[in-house]
Amino acid sequence: MRRAYLTLAFLLPASMAGLAEARAALAPNYQRLAELRAILEDPAVIAAFGVAPIARIARVGPDSYLVASETCQLSVRIVGQPLPSGMVGPRRFSVSAGKASCRGAR
Repeated sequence: MRRAYLTLAFLLPASMAGLAEARAALAPNYQRLAELRAILEDPAVIAAFGVAPIARIARVGPDSYLVASETCQLSVRIVGQPLPSGMVGPRRFSVSAGKASCRGAR
């Protein structure tokens, strides 16, 4: 009987620790890659630049990026989406593109 109590004493805290870490987020480098891919594939971002190639994407803050070509800049935000109740997994998000600021003719 004593052995059963000792087993429970060790297993219960270990299983409770697993509950605290129930969200299986992506590693930061993979999360960033997912965000960059989503930005590049977003229809609003594609439309904002037309045929002008994107020259750079800079992270300017948490969930905030600046996408630029040679003549245009576009602010883009990553908007977190809640996971369904009881679900775990990587962060769900959408891309929210601002209005492009361009100099000269495109």
